[in-house]
This record gives sequence, C-alpha cells and structure tokens, in this order.
Amino acid sequence: MNPIKTAKLYIFDMDGTLLDSMGEWTHLGRNYLLSKGITPPADLEETIDAMTMDESAAYFQTLGIHGDISTINWEIMELIHRSYRYQIPLKPGIKELLQELSTKKDSILCVLTTSERDCAINAFQRLGILSYFKDIHTSFEIGLSKRTGTIYQHVCKLYQVAPADTVVFEDAPYAIHAAKEAGCYVYAVPEETYRDDWSDCESTADEILQL
Repeated sequence: MNPIKTAKLYIFDMDGTLLDSMGEWTHLGRNYLLSKGITPPADLEETIDAMTMDESAAYFQTLGIHGDISTINWEIMELIHRSYRYQIPLKPGIKELLQELSTKKDSILCVLTTSERDCAINAFQRLGILSYFKDIHTSFEIGLSKRTGTIYQHVCKLYQVAPADTVVFEDAPYAIHAAKEAGCYVYAVPEETYRDDWSDCESTADEILQL
C-alpha cells in the first residue's frame, strides 16, 4: 500500500514545497536594491551568493545604499517578511493535497522550515492553510540543521511516531538526503531552484510529488 495513504505523520518543508517562495529569496538582494532606486549589477546574485548578510549589506553600501549594517539587514528582512505577508503564493495542487491528507483518521500534519515562524504563520493565514497543521517547527528553534537526519527524527519523537510511519515532503537535495537518512518515506517536490540537482533528488527520494 502506498505510504502516503497509511502514514501517521506528514512533515512538510515550506519554501519551495508548500510555498512558491524560492524566487523571492534568490532575488532578495536585487529586489532590495530596486526598492531603493538602485539598478543592481547584472552579476549580483553570483557576487553575493557566498556572502553573509553582513557582508552583503557592506557590499550594498558600495552600491549606494545609505545606513549602517544592522539597518540594511533589518530593511532586507522586512522586505522578505512583507512578501510572505502579502504576495507569496502556494505551489500548485498543495491545498488540495493538504485537504486530502487532513481527512485521514488520526493523521498529523506539521511544518519543518529553516525560515522564521512568523513568515510561515503570516503566509499560511493569508492562504487559508494554517489550520491544517498541528504545529510549525523551525530549525532555529530546534537547534538542528536540515542537513542531518537528526532533525527529522526529533520531530517524529515530538509526535511519538516512528520515522517508518512518517512521510516527508522536501524540495532541496540536502534535505531529501537527510530525511532518507532519518528513515522517513520521502517525496521530492520539483523546484526550479534545484533543477541542476534534480537527478540527485529523483534518485534519492522514494517518489516524486506530481500534482
């Protein structure tokens, strides 16, 4: 029998899985500069890809952004918070999947994200899906990375459900590997951001989510 039909616990990633939000993160620096009336360099994303937030803020100062590092960082995060609050959409078919899984007897749906809890709550309330989830768990609050299976085992223990009875939905290749390491049944969610790693996602996950 298909594990998605028999599982007790369903763990959903947020960005790129539930929400079509990866583009907002990819182009956050570009959108920030544009909001300040500054034309971004063509290679902006490549330039800041390996930078910390403080390093990116310092680089933005060289492009004409005024303010200290902490102020720039706050403005950047406020920009992404507004995106969750007002515009980021669900990925196609997700609401119908949540409706279907939530009708299963004794099923538990939760979220495990590397983003902030407030971002999830604001987006989910606007999109009408908050009530489907037992809780929202963040890697920051748990104190573990989604690059290790330990974080998925931790969430399973919170609900007293074995990893073997848990289905995980993830788009990032490192998270797919980690969830498999934890012993969960994993659905890979197609996401344009990881198109270059898609063959790895396909070969690692148990199934591909097709909605």
